[in-house]
Amino acid sequence: MCKLVKSLVLVLFSGAGMAADWPHDGLEASDWRLSRYLDDSGQMMTVLSGITVTARFTDGKLSGSAGCNRYFGSYTAGTDDQLNISSSIGATMMACAPPVSEHERQYLSCLSAVAGFQLQDGGLHLLDKEGQILLEYAAVKPLTLEGTYWQAAGINNGKGGVVSSANTQRATARFTNGELSGHAGCNAFNASYEATGDRITIGPVMATRKHCAEPDGIMNQEQEYLQALSRAQVYELSDSRLKLRDEKGSLLIDFVVGDDEWR
Repeated sequence: MCKLVKSLVLVLFSGAGMAADWPHDGLEASDWRLSRYLDDSGQMMTVLSGITVTARFTDGKLSGSAGCNRYFGSYTAGTDDQLNISSSIGATMMACAPPVSEHERQYLSCLSAVAGFQLQDGGLHLLDKEGQILLEYAAVKPLTLEGTYWQAAGINNGKGGVVSSANTQRATARFTNGELSGHAGCNAFNASYEATGDRITIGPVMATRKHCAEPDGIMNQEQEYLQALSRAQVYELSDSRLKLRDEKGSLLIDFVVGDDEWR
């Protein structure tokens, strides 16, 4: 089983003295998406439905999504497939649903116990010092705004905060040839959009008019989501995530790559 994370800090851990001794092209050549992890009982578990966990290794710096929050740290890689990840892993502090928070804890605990890695059949295995597999990843294809099914991981509540709940993943989006479609939680919606460089304009947003009494709070979330879409001016793609921001750079919606089978 994975050890507990020794410390979790809120600022970027300094990489001084932690640069990779030897640049391992295979480890750094791709972004990685987690498929399975070792839980506290010693069993390999699949990633929680509706979340995306990623890792990127670049020049001694590790970053990615733990499912809800972003994390970052440092690592060293050796010629014998040795890998040491600093136990001081930084993370953002976005509020997450309890199952997601527990999943993030398990994941970060496994990262802190990594001592080696294997590249096999297009995948990446991170191992403990006994050679047991802690984390299994698949290589991630380069992200594009279009042709990707997006699920919300955080939505601006209109009060200056980006929040997450068990209902957040019900908000989805797909961008295709100038047409945006998806579900806002209860109702389906569509809109036109224009994207040039990192700039994006969405609207007007049209939605069906069904009322959903359950789950609790879904109609408020839907209104916040649709309003956030209409305010988007800038988009960012990185580490299997899409972020929509307003003109001042404030985060409106944080998306992760979704599962096309989830509805």
